[in-house]
Amino acid sequence: MRLHVLAAAGILCAAQSHAGSLDSPEARTVVSRMIEAHGGMETWKSAPTVSFDDTWDNGETAHTTVEQGRRRVYIDYPASGARLAWDGERAWSESWREKTPPRFLVLLSFYFANLPWLTQDPGVVLATPGRGRIPGDPVEYVTIKMTFEAGTGDTPDDYYVLYIHPEVHRLHACEYIVTYQAILPPGPAATAPHLLIYDKWTTIDGLTVPARFTIYEGDKVYASCALENWSFQKPFDTTRMQMPKSATLDTSQP
Repeated sequence: MRLHVLAAAGILCAAQSHAGSLDSPEARTVVSRMIEAHGGMETWKSAPTVSFDDTWDNGETAHTTVEQGRRRVYIDYPASGARLAWDGERAWSESWREKTPPRFLVLLSFYFANLPWLTQDPGVVLATPGRGRIPGDPVEYVTIKMTFEAGTGDTPDDYYVLYIHPEVHRLHACEYIVTYQAILPPGPAATAPHLLIYDKWTTIDGLTVPARFTIYEGDKVYASCALENWSFQKPFDTTRMQMPKSATLDTSQP
């Protein structure tokens, strides 16, 4: 995936309001309904792995497998022969020619694609629900800002604003920023906000997951991603957590 996907210019979402930044019981109730609309927490959480193929608009398909619980990851790019891996502490690559740091990239598509359930991760703070609209869309969505306690993950200053359909209760879109320092130009502490809209859903093993999403810059399409071959049943190949001697360790700074 090209780095420009993550560095889009600002998005202005009309009529958005939020009240406070402390964890909100009301937000937890709204998010619980959202998770149920996507198939429930237990089914997702009890799966041994989450795996899928994602193809961004640069055309190369990645095969991603994530171990639930420990969130270890390996990713294969069959067309180029590149491979990435994350063992929970270190990220490394083989035949990786892109500028994007593997440590930043390994869980990125997983996060976008599994965001309803990731609202339950330790360290997540959900603010009091507000209301918001997306330009060109008549629906007034329930909006919840999702932030992180200090020390959560590599980039606790990231945030997401969830746009939840008021009747269907599914996640429709999210606004987010990126604060991973190694991908930012000198000076800014974060990218400008991006707007990601889930265009199409599919249901696998009772879980409703995205089949396609689009990222917008203003009112223009900036990037898109198609996801297919979802599975929640594949075993995790633990041998992939042994860094090959030929691999390159990622030393980028979050």
